Amino acid sequence: MCYPNSYYVGMSNLGFHSLYHRVSSFHGVRAARFFLERDGRMYSPEAQDPRKGDFLMRRGSLNGFDAIFFTVSFELDYINLLKMLFMSSIPLLAAERDGKRPIILCGGIAPTANRHLLSPICDILFAGDMERGLTEILEALFVWEFRGVDGFFSSVTGIKGVTLDLENKSETVRAVEVHIKNPAHSVVVTDTTEFARMFLIEIIRGCRNTCTFCMTRCAADPPRPANKESVLEHVKRALPLTKKVGLVGPVLTDHQDLPSIVREINSMGGTVSFSSFRADHFIEEIASLVERNGQKTVTFAPETGSEELRRKIGKRLRNDQLLKAVSNALAHGVRRVRLYFMYGLPGEHERDILSIVDLVRETVVLLHGSGLRLHLSVNPFIPKRGTALSLQRPRPVSYYRKAQEVLRQELVGLRGVELKFEPLKQLYLHSLLSIGDRETGIQLCRFFKKGALSEFSKQAEERVLNGYTLP
Repeated sequence: MCYPNSYYVGMSNLGFHSLYHRVSSFHGVRAARFFLERDGRMYSPEAQDPRKGDFLMRRGSLNGFDAIFFTVSFELDYINLLKMLFMSSIPLLAAERDGKRPIILCGGIAPTANRHLLSPICDILFAGDMERGLTEILEALFVWEFRGVDGFFSSVTGIKGVTLDLENKSETVRAVEVHIKNPAHSVVVTDTTEFARMFLIEIIRGCRNTCTFCMTRCAADPPRPANKESVLEHVKRALPLTKKVGLVGPVLTDHQDLPSIVREINSMGGTVSFSSFRADHFIEEIASLVERNGQKTVTFAPETGSEELRRKIGKRLRNDQLLKAVSNALAHGVRRVRLYFMYGLPGEHERDILSIVDLVRETVVLLHGSGLRLHLSVNPFIPKRGTALSLQRPRPVSYYRKAQEVLRQELVGLRGVELKFEPLKQLYLHSLLSIGDRETGIQLCRFFKKGALSEFSKQAEERVLNGYTLP
């Protein structure tokens, strides 16, 4: 079970928790987790467990396992995936492995949105909700004794969500768990994650919004609320371990039972933490629940200060709704508001950059004298395959630097405002990995093996800016 990033990041991911729980619970399976830490070493918690350490040591690396399951949430982690294979002396391309063990499977929102780039690398790609086909895949692995032979691949071809490299030209039917009866939840509660000592549980999957830039819309549609009773039952079992409960979902307020779920968790002695809200859903009732649970930071994503541009990218939110949400947060004990913006959007002009300044200034006036801090995160638009904006391209880097200069001049020094830009260094590499095809995946492997990733990044900039076309 591999997450191609650090333990801190991987164990903050509910999808990875869910996959590890389901695989390790399957009869006859012994599962171990592997992560790639920032210092470049692979780390497995199971190697520290005296009951499992010998089992791992006998295998030595990933190469000693019968199958490897990767979960990938971020496209830049494709490179980490290659690093983990390379460090384990596993050929990067499936064709070079010649059907030998281990069989490599990969799922997650990134390959769900774009299965093409990883198709020559992984033996099986899975698009959608893996709980739909996981049991069938595991059963087939045992029937075929974990051998990557034609019979095995033929046996999994009909499973919804499964993509094989030989099927590259056909479209995969994404697997969708229509009724979330057993929601994804933490199976390990630890101090060393983004959500320290917190039990996380998914209460809704998918999103009903129409944002044209977002992978969630295309890779996790339709919105499906988790069964309320199941959510509360999982929380009840977790409360003896921790009183901190984090509710997870693209838009929590899309779950019609959110208020009652929170109140029942509170009545059981739990304290609830909330992920981001839609500003127009942050009404008095929701703000009161946030206050009751002691959360001091809330997050909204207006994306841009321009209502016109916001409508063009499918974001149905007015500036007065955002200001009302901030006002509600202020009235209910929130001490910090995070606002996420994008720049370099299709159809964006200088006036749209200045509209961010105008909106922030309005917010600052609203907060005057309150002591509430405003954290602004400004990130470049990255095209995502499968979205309505997948054919759009980032701007030259000079555009972003000029926009940053304008925003710094206007916003730095405003009382209570923190301004942060995502680095531009990997902008074009990230874009190419997001929209790239099968050939891009093969080229990535070739450059990786030559130790020439910097050259691949340079070519990525040229390809993206010169209008890379999707097959």
